[in-house]
Amino acid sequence: MKKMKFLIPAFALVALTFAGCSDDGDDQPVVTKLALADPAQAALTFVATSPEAQVIALDTDASTVTVEQVLAEGEEKAEWCVVTVQSATQIKVAPASNLTTEERTAKYRISAGTVTPVEFTVTQDFPEPVDATLSVDLEAEYGFYSFMAPAAGGDVTVTTVTTNAHLWTAEFCDFMGDPITDEEELPTYCTLKKSSGVNGDALIVNFLPNTQSLMQSGASVKISAGNAEPIVISLNQDVPLATSLTVHDMDSWDELSTNLPVNFAKDATQTAKQEFGTDSEGSFLVKVVTEGTSEVVAEPWLYAERDYMGNVIIYPETVNTGAERKLDVILVGENNKELFRMKVTQAGA
Repeated sequence: MKKMKFLIPAFALVALTFAGCSDDGDDQPVVTKLALADPAQAALTFVATSPEAQVIALDTDASTVTVEQVLAEGEEKAEWCVVTVQSATQIKVAPASNLTTEERTAKYRISAGTVTPVEFTVTQDFPEPVDATLSVDLEAEYGFYSFMAPAAGGDVTVTTVTTNAHLWTAEFCDFMGDPITDEEELPTYCTLKKSSGVNGDALIVNFLPNTQSLMQSGASVKISAGNAEPIVISLNQDVPLATSLTVHDMDSWDELSTNLPVNFAKDATQTAKQEFGTDSEGSFLVKVVTEGTSEVVAEPWLYAERDYMGNVIIYPETVNTGAERKLDVILVGENNKELFRMKVTQAGA
């Protein structure tokens, strides 16, 4: 009996010891998991006008969760988007209509206990403009756009597309702009590498190498965006670079000699352009270089280009208000060989 008297207090002491380890205020279950039930909901998208709310489903054993917006430095709170915790497993996302002219986004973080938080983004489209605009960075000749791809082929950037519409698209068409529906009528020397994009994206076309002695032509591509007037571009491909060429006077077609002097008055600009014909069995590059060298000038005062007919066009970009100025224009063929040189002078003020 004496042993029992000592045992009872011992058991009582053990019970008190365990009771003393409990915390009445933090007796919460430990959170072990927090994830999106559907990983695709990590990136929610909404239309611009009257968007329907979406509910994010969570896979978690937490009893409560919290949501906060993740703000980058200088970013303002997204008042346009209301995020509500409906339960530990459901979060409602409800943006207002987007009346701006730009897409808008917001990022949010879901937290519960000490487990790793999960994030999701909200992206909302902008309304299609009533009057869409569309332009390219090519110069139209006689109201038509054309592009000359190099003979080597490959992925070639034809133009950068500028538009206020959501999206621009490109498709092969005939010269009137009507889409080509018969695959047998599609061009054989090029394909569309990038046929759609947003403002500022490039139209990219893949060209096969041109091993023929003739320019590839006949393909046209139409770019459309919203209700803007579509733009049709004729896609041509140059012949391989020439090993020799002759330059002609456009009026008499007399052959001209290299180191040809080309002179402009001090106030001459584009309206005073000079044009020269060429004859070659291949293509050539036109380069504006420092007088007497082959050093290309990065930002010359002189415009010099080859048009789609193979003619060389030269004119000063601006009126000369200073001293006499000089540059050379060289026509370059295969293996970077100089085939012809023009020595250009613009009179000084």
